[in-house]
Amino acid sequence: MKKRSLLSLLLMLVLVLSAFAPAMAEEVIKIGGIGVLSGDYALYGLAVKEGVDLYVKQANEAGGVNGKKVEVVWEDTQGEAANAISAYYKVTEQDGVVAIIGGVLSGESKALAEVSAEDGVPQISPSATAYDVTTGRPNVFRTCFLDPFQAKAVAQFMANEGIKKVAVLYDNATEYSAGLYESFKERCAELGVEIVAAESAAYGDKDYKTQLTTVQNAAPEAVFLPYYGADAAMILAQAKELGLDVKFYGADGISDIVDYVADKSLLTNLVYTDHFSTGAQSEISKKFVEDFQAEYGKMPTISFSATGYDAAVVLLSAIEKAGTQKEDIVEAIKATNLTAVSGNITFDDHNDPIKSTFFQTFDAQGNKLFLTQVDP
Repeated sequence: MKKRSLLSLLLMLVLVLSAFAPAMAEEVIKIGGIGVLSGDYALYGLAVKEGVDLYVKQANEAGGVNGKKVEVVWEDTQGEAANAISAYYKVTEQDGVVAIIGGVLSGESKALAEVSAEDGVPQISPSATAYDVTTGRPNVFRTCFLDPFQAKAVAQFMANEGIKKVAVLYDNATEYSAGLYESFKERCAELGVEIVAAESAAYGDKDYKTQLTTVQNAAPEAVFLPYYGADAAMILAQAKELGLDVKFYGADGISDIVDYVADKSLLTNLVYTDHFSTGAQSEISKKFVEDFQAEYGKMPTISFSATGYDAAVVLLSAIEKAGTQKEDIVEAIKATNLTAVSGNITFDDHNDPIKSTFFQTFDAQGNKLFLTQVDP
């Protein structure tokens, strides 16, 4: 009799715990974090991760989202599109995430967007700047500006500086560089800025002197250089050897150039667009810089830390308003209108942010210097 009573009690306890198990599981809201965290481009993915993790930590310390803690499940793509797809199925099918922050690079973000769009899972990339990442994918957003946007901003900045004749040296083998050139050229034509030379080189080239000589002979007032930092560093050094003394302008990919330049004084002739600046003057921007330093013991010198932080702000704000159903989260993101670290964020019909651009340069020691913030 006692044994039967004990067995009945145990069975009842199991049933009770089973009934509460789903509710207990729901006490944590899981977000997928997918991007390049190792390899040649890891600095961008790690910057995103630091920004996302910082805001999630702050949100959890403030009580979470609707009383629930938030957990980010991170997966490393190593910069490969196939890995991004594998990571997507892992976090959605095994980990039960309700939304995704990522990818980081445009290529992996496109692959990720293709599969997330099939399921309608909300996705926000902090750093994918290629135009078609969000095209035809109503569930996919980003918190960074686009390549066409920043290229046109550079052209406008040059025109405002009174520059009338420019040259371009670009990488014709990468979508990033070639796309920036096309948008820059389009805007220059609208502004009446003449492109006196347009030279290209393939990815991986080490000697740019032939192209730079052609540029020099065209006598431009400035040169647009849509490259990543390592290549841009070689170009600046070779330009100095040839005596090409003009102002160079770059886009966001050039922001990591400092570590590749031996003669830091070369950087004083370089201006580039960025998604954020540690010199930004808004109170929310200043607080972000202070909090980031306190958390990591360094400055958020890679702007994707800020756009990663903002991606988390946008996503958690949407979940707080709409709950955890994917369709409701997507609609809440579309309706976003909030002041974030990198400026006020709303989304256009292409799910791209309408936001600010930051122009920066460097001092002779390689420290980044904030020039101006151009608001939409």
